[in-house]
Amino acid sequence: MVKLTKLMALMVMTMVCLASAAPASATDKNWEKIKKSGVLTVGTSPDYPPFENIDPATNEMVGFDIDLIKAVAGKLGLKTQFQSLGFDSIVIAVKNRQVNLGMSSFSITEERKRSIDFTIPYYISGSVVLTLANAEEKTVADLVGKRVAAQMGSTCAEAAKTIEGATAQIVDDANIAVMMVKNGAVQGAVLDMAIAENYAKRPEFTLFKKPLTYEETAAIMRKGSPEFLQAINGAIKALEADGTIATLRTKWGV
Repeated sequence: MVKLTKLMALMVMTMVCLASAAPASATDKNWEKIKKSGVLTVGTSPDYPPFENIDPATNEMVGFDIDLIKAVAGKLGLKTQFQSLGFDSIVIAVKNRQVNLGMSSFSITEERKRSIDFTIPYYISGSVVLTLANAEEKTVADLVGKRVAAQMGSTCAEAAKTIEGATAQIVDDANIAVMMVKNGAVQGAVLDMAIAENYAKRPEFTLFKKPLTYEETAAIMRKGSPEFLQAINGAIKALEADGTIATLRTKWGV
């Protein structure tokens, strides 16, 4: 975790410097509108603990991503307003201006970069296979002829499809994938590392020792708003520098 934190801090500083060097538009109308409203609207899919989920006791959204984007908004003098969306719908909502920002553990990919802008990464993770603790499957090689599940629209779904000899079942959310493992419908769920580690705290689950992928996680926004992007990046950098992000990682176990 210490190495990860140092690496993240270095990446944040480097990428923000690059972003700062980019020329801004004469008037970023989107950012001006957000500042005038005083509210940052955020689309998220609250089915991915400990990053974003609904607290059953309060019916409120909680998690690492939720706390982080609230802190980012606070740095910018804004309040947050969340919209619960299906993960696969968040990109569309961002592009259609339904929300200002998407914050739902988005992995940075070249395909996504073609249609949306990413902030600097605030977390480094990857995908790994979750299985039952008493399962015979211990490695990817053991999944030949077996079934795995992963969340629709996620990079975990893409990783699941690359498992040679296995059949990938793409489902609506990560919770369903885990339930399918528990019920024996599939032999593994491909999940983000932090999500999988959270589930693996339960005695009935375990993880493959070797991750399938390593990924950088960032927030997403509509293209064409350089000053807004620069503002968000600057806030993330400040929160990294003052220890807020490290504190949130500890709080949420990521």
